[in-house]
Amino acid sequence: MKIKILLLVVAVQFLLLPNLFAQNGDAVSNKYWDLLLEKTYKKNINNKYMPYFPPQLKALGNRKIELNGYIIPIKSGISHDNFLLSVLPVLQCQYCGMGDVPEMVIVYMKDKIKFTDKPILLEGIFKIDENNMDNASFALMNAVIKNN
Repeated sequence: MKIKILLLVVAVQFLLLPNLFAQNGDAVSNKYWDLLLEKTYKKNINNKYMPYFPPQLKALGNRKIELNGYIIPIKSGISHDNFLLSVLPVLQCQYCGMGDVPEMVIVYMKDKIKFTDKPILLEGIFKIDENNMDNASFALMNAVIKNN
């Protein structure tokens, strides 16, 4: 009897927990995130897939932009000056479940900021790395927080 109750509790948890953390209503968006989604991949002359950035996305390079999102820490700690910025909160596992992994931006802050699970608004110089497949394609340099 105890095993049946335990199995029932586990089954209920698996049914309810995804609903607690998979609320896409938490996702942020703005015109810049929409443009980041325009990045695709195309084969080059060496039959190697490389990122393709359409002209309207390339035009953002080296410009100051404001980008909202959630802090995804790269290293453990309370304060960070280098982290990933995502449209989804860290509690929503971006590497599991259904759908694609959303585009993320690596952020290099002017000064450290404390971690928060709330969305933040940053301003910085937007950079595009067209050649390096091993790192994030997008970076926000010398970023400053615009809200708390």
